[in-house]
Amino acid sequence: MSDPRWRALPRGGHYVRTSAGAVQIGIPPETIKDVMELALDVPVAYVLPRELFDRRRGLSVAEFEFPAYYNFFLLKRRCRLVVLSRDVERRVRSIFQESLLGPSSGPLPTEFADGCPESHRPDFQKESEYFRTVPGKGRLTVDDLIEFVVAEDGKAKIDGDVTIEFGSDSIVVREGALEVASFGATVHLPARALTDHDLVAHSFLAPSFGVTVLGASHGFDPSGKTTGFLLWMGGRALLVDPPTDATDYLRVRGVAPKTIDGVILTHCHADHDAGTFQKLLEESQISLYTTPHILGSFLRKYSALSGLSEDLLRRTFSFHPVRIGAPVHVRGGELWFRYTLHSIPTIGFDAFYGNRSISISADTLYDPERITAMYEAGVFERARYEALVAFPEHHSAILHEAGIPPLHTPTTALAALPEDVKKRLYLVHIAAKDVPQGVGLRAAREGLEHTIRVEPSSTPRFSEAIELLDNFAMVDFLRDLPLSRARSLLQVARRMTLPAGETIVKQGTRGDSFYIIVHGTVQIVKDGKPLKRYRAGDYFGEMAILLDQPRSADAISLTDVELIAVDRNDFLAVLRGSEMLTRLERLVRVRDEGAWELLAKNSVLSALTSAQKTQLQMYLVPCQADDDQLLWRAGDIPKHAYLVDDAVVTMRGPEGELKPFGSGAFLGEVDALRTGGPAPSSARVTRTGKLFSIESVDLARFFEDNPGVYLSFLGARFVE
Repeated sequence: MSDPRWRALPRGGHYVRTSAGAVQIGIPPETIKDVMELALDVPVAYVLPRELFDRRRGLSVAEFEFPAYYNFFLLKRRCRLVVLSRDVERRVRSIFQESLLGPSSGPLPTEFADGCPESHRPDFQKESEYFRTVPGKGRLTVDDLIEFVVAEDGKAKIDGDVTIEFGSDSIVVREGALEVASFGATVHLPARALTDHDLVAHSFLAPSFGVTVLGASHGFDPSGKTTGFLLWMGGRALLVDPPTDATDYLRVRGVAPKTIDGVILTHCHADHDAGTFQKLLEESQISLYTTPHILGSFLRKYSALSGLSEDLLRRTFSFHPVRIGAPVHVRGGELWFRYTLHSIPTIGFDAFYGNRSISISADTLYDPERITAMYEAGVFERARYEALVAFPEHHSAILHEAGIPPLHTPTTALAALPEDVKKRLYLVHIAAKDVPQGVGLRAAREGLEHTIRVEPSSTPRFSEAIELLDNFAMVDFLRDLPLSRARSLLQVARRMTLPAGETIVKQGTRGDSFYIIVHGTVQIVKDGKPLKRYRAGDYFGEMAILLDQPRSADAISLTDVELIAVDRNDFLAVLRGSEMLTRLERLVRVRDEGAWELLAKNSVLSALTSAQKTQLQMYLVPCQADDDQLLWRAGDIPKHAYLVDDAVVTMRGPEGELKPFGSGAFLGEVDALRTGGPAPSSARVTRTGKLFSIESVDLARFFEDNPGVYLSFLGARFVE
């Protein structure tokens, strides 16, 4: 029978009833929605765990922004935040500096296109001051929203007899001498969505231009996801302020992660940046589009949250700075960005592809009456005022926020728009129940099945070549293809479209083509037994080509599929003499050595996607290890890490000898391998058997391509 005094929350963390009011232990994103959906009293006190960030999931477990906002703005009270130390309090204040108050300095002039007049640029100090000033309260500070309760000697008193005790591996809630509840010191998040092996095959046909709404609501709506989008251009997508676990949602519905190679970050509020940071740490290093001003705020915020340096975080993605007033070119289309009217620096944008366009407002206040009053009060100049009161009504589709005024756009302002404009308008950042009836407004509908398709009648120049090159770039060993070899691939590649149930290659037949999946799902079957599934960005057929042997398995289309095929002789001619061919040949050898099965035994490596596992195998070298063989010595600079097969390895570190490691263990001084410093431990083979080694340079390359995996290994010397 469950304890009536506490309960686990669906998104993680625990809710505890006490005489001092409800207390929440750990704050994963959107858990305030759990509290509201379960009809519980909103907690007045929140306890932050020792670790504020879950590296493996890429998520905060200390998302106190929205609980603080809800308590202050809606319940009209200040909440308590229980923290372990003054250092944690300092980190929390740094995060609130960015999310509540905004960056302390303004953007550099280089963020604006040449010729963009000063009068068109926002004065962030004046605009932020306007939103920070609350009638009857004056200028908001962090201490208006939060009362910090700092533990002393591991104990913190909330109110009356209610105290929180921080142990080395526990958090205990007490009322006097009575233990009300006890939890582990680490906040555990719920399991991820189904893995690739459990997926039902789906077939989503991406538009050449359009928007999929992943979430259309706000941070206080228990029945809706926070606002975020997929912007489709040229059949591939950019995520815009993705909700948390957006990639899991898409993956189980047939949208492969490799079809999404960029994220647009509009601003640094938790309902917009939590999913952004999570996506940056998933499969493959992707591009982040925002202004340097917003990026700086994002890095400071997540450095304080995660405890990782800004420099390390900066290396987890490829930054594409946007300039206000100048286009960003994406797959033959263009993105034009603007600073919106919001409490902290925020960008909205217009996307153009062929002869169609889409406008996405991001968070902004569009209220001509209020904007006019702000202008008359001297908050901004005439040119900025005119830009803010001009609604982007000429676009093919308009996705505009309709949040809670005065920070967001009132629905009354949107209801006053012309009927023709409202036919192309989709409301976001609003709960569906709050959309007024009878005024021509509608909420955007969430989900792939409701994708807004804005197909152009004329496509951009070179769109087919751009799409082919994008598909080649999804393949890890082709990503760095020199221009001359890429040109050759363009000349010999052919596209294929096949229905579900078609046998693409048959086991035992001669391998005559290499295949890249553009769209759909392919099942690999050997001797009648399903082995694995491949999706967009995955490839197959290379083994039979390189070894000039019969196909080792069937490849069958589970859904309608689109493929790029390259004939055997053309494929070998393009790669001959290159490092890419060497890496591919190594992969073929390793696959026969059973490395794939070993990865499934490792707690971190088993969670890799098929593409990530394939990439890692390219770097593995099988080797036979003798009894008592030294793999690395303490004080020496290590050169390799190891994946253990049937050998046994024992390690000795500063803390003494560790237990023996067997099949599936990944061993290596990750920090020393990355920095080239001395190893603090030694490792020795204590039972003869097979290992797979990976050189430090190859490990660094794999981590660079997969930053989320790197963070999971950061500071490790073994992962089982």
